[in-house]
Amino acid sequence: MLLEVSNIKKSFQDNLVLENLSLSLDLEESICITGSNGSGKSTLLKICSGLLHPDQGAVNVLEKSFLSQSQGLEIRRRIGVLLHSNMLYPTYTVRQNLYLFAKILGIIEYKSRVGEIVERLGLDDSMDKEVQKLSNGNKRKVGLCKSLLNDPDLLIIDEPESNLDAESLKTIAGILTDRATSGKGNLFTSHSVEFSALCSTKSFKISSGSLVLL
Repeated sequence: MLLEVSNIKKSFQDNLVLENLSLSLDLEESICITGSNGSGKSTLLKICSGLLHPDQGAVNVLEKSFLSQSQGLEIRRRIGVLLHSNMLYPTYTVRQNLYLFAKILGIIEYKSRVGEIVERLGLDDSMDKEVQKLSNGNKRKVGLCKSLLNDPDLLIIDEPESNLDAESLKTIAGILTDRATSGKGNLFTSHSVEFSALCSTKSFKISSGSLVLL
């Protein structure tokens, strides 16, 4: 099992966001989470990424827990995460950003790995541009490149369609589908029914803090 979320609850002050929410994601699955703004989609992804801890319940990623420091480090080496912030160095070029993060991840053949991902996402001509000078769509693509560097067992993305055109979305849908077919897993949120239909094997909606299968 790549991801097991069991009866989690999360509140912010008096605002109950998630309640008794459970979710499991196995090999070859690509799960889409939908819901209105403020329903808790981003909160759920942050919890699954180890960036937030639930008030109650348990979260296991790759059969390990973020509550253990050593296990948390291993999880982070084996997952890829792209939330609303792309977490890039704005004054560095695309090449400098991706080479840096690849080295941090310990990828030996990092130049070929970066080249492979960049080519698929059509960023070849932007490699030597500063991130801050890119369009919002290309910044999003660089963030996705970063999250794919380690060929993660589990990829977690918050609204992959954000700032991207239809052709780019088809490319990303293809990447997610290929990952699931090869035995990896994906968890993503989306407002786009069309995008979800392209690449999800299962879809849920967050309603009143819990998940409803669509």
